[in-house]
Amino acid sequence: MKKVFLILIICLISLSSKISYSQVNKSIIDTTKQWNVLHTFRGTQELKKTTNLYRILSEDTIIDGRNYFKLQKTINYDTNLTANWQTIDWIREDSNRVYVFTYNNTSCNGDSYDFPREYILLDFNLSLNDTFHITYENYLAYSDPLVVSFIDSVLIDNQYCKRIFFNGEVPLYPQSGVYWIEGIGSNGDFINHYDHSHSTWNLLCAYKNNNIIYDAGYGYCYMRLDTKEIEANNNQIKVYPTLIDKEINISSDKYPISLSVIDLFGREVFRKEIYNNITINLDFLKKGIYILKLKRKDTIINKKIIKK
Repeated sequence: MKKVFLILIICLISLSSKISYSQVNKSIIDTTKQWNVLHTFRGTQELKKTTNLYRILSEDTIIDGRNYFKLQKTINYDTNLTANWQTIDWIREDSNRVYVFTYNNTSCNGDSYDFPREYILLDFNLSLNDTFHITYENYLAYSDPLVVSFIDSVLIDNQYCKRIFFNGEVPLYPQSGVYWIEGIGSNGDFINHYDHSHSTWNLLCAYKNNNIIYDAGYGYCYMRLDTKEIEANNNQIKVYPTLIDKEINISSDKYPISLSVIDLFGREVFRKEIYNNITINLDFLKKGIYILKLKRKDTIINKKIIKK
C-alpha cells in the first residue's frame, strides 16, 4: 500500500512539473517569436494586401516601476528589402494578462485618452459569458464589447493552449470572428486598430526560432498584392500553368522582368531576370504554395502558384 501511495505521489509531482513548464511556454512575451499579420485595404476600385511583422525585444524599460519589453513592428514588409523595425509600444505579461503601455491616443468603451497609459490587450482569465472591452490605439474609436461564447484548446508548439472565442463564433470557422490563443494572441492584428477606410487585419502565422508554430490556414504567411497593378498589367504578363509539375511559362510584350519566388515563410527561394518569353524549370521546389512576384519598372504583379 505504501509503495502504491509513493508511486502516486511521484506521478503527481511529475505532472505538476509538466503543467508548470507548459504554463511558462504559453507566454506571449517571447523574444524568439514573430507574428505575420495581413493588412487588407478595400477601396472603391482597389484591393491591397500587405504583410506587417511584429516581434518583442528583451526587457530593458521600466515605466512606473514595471518592467516592459519593446514591441516592434515592420509595415508593408517586402522580402527583397531588410525589415525596417520600429518600436511602437511596450508590453508586459502578468497573471495570464498581457498589458501594453503606449504613448498613442487610445479609446475604450466610449472613452478616449490623449495621454500615455497602460491597458489590457489580452486576458486569458476570462470565462464563458464574460465581457471584454477592446482598447484601440486610435482616437474616438468604439465597438461593442466582446462576449466569451466558447472556450476550447488547440495544439501549439507541442502543447495544448487555451483558445477563447467571442460573440457567437465557434471553431468551425477559424478564419472569421474574433478569438485569442494562449502564447499566440489575437487572430486579428497584434495591436487593435480601428480604421474607417475599409481596412482589416488578420494573423497569418506565428513563428518561434524561425519555425512556424501557428498557421491560420490562409495558405500563405506572406502576401503583397495590389489589384490596380494587376489590372493594368494582367494582359501584358501571362503566367501558366499555376498548378505546376516542373515547369512554368512566362510571356510578356515588354521586358525586362524581375522574377522572385516567395515561400510561405516569406523567403525568396528563387530569383531570375527575364528578357524574353521563357519556360522556367521549378522542379526543385518542394510541394506547396508559393507567391510568384513579377516586377517591371515600378509595377509589381503577384500570382499564387501551387507545386504538386
